[in-house]
Amino acid sequence: MSIFQLLLILGVVLIAALAVRFLPGERSLALKRIFAILFVIAAVLAILFPNVLTAVAHLFGIGRGTDLLLYVFIIAVLAFAVAIIRAKARSDARVTQLARAVALMDARNRERAEQEKDTEQ
Repeated sequence: MSIFQLLLILGVVLIAALAVRFLPGERSLALKRIFAILFVIAAVLAILFPNVLTAVAHLFGIGRGTDLLLYVFIIAVLAFAVAIIRAKARSDARVTQLARAVALMDARNRERAEQEKDTEQ
C-alpha cells in the first residue's frame, strides 16, 4: 500500500464520519450511516484494488475504472443537487408559514391594542 492510498482511505473515512455526524435529521440517520459505511467500503476497495474497478467497468461496457467512477460521481452529484433543492424548498415553505403566523399575530395584537385604546376613551 502506498502513502497516497493510505491518505485516500483516511480522507474517505474522515469525510464519511463528518457527514454522518453533522448532517441533521434523526429519521434518516440510520440510512445515512448505512450509506456512509457502504461508501467507505467501496472507496477503500477501489483504492486498494483499482484493477477490480476496471473489471467492474468492463462488465458494464465501460473501458476504464476511472470512467466508471466519473459516471457514478456525476449521478451522485445530481442526486445530491436534487436533495438540496428539495430541502431548500421545504425550508422556504416553513419560513413562509412562520412569516404568515407572525404577521397574523402582529395584526391581532394591534387589533387588541386598538380595542383597548377605544374602551379606555
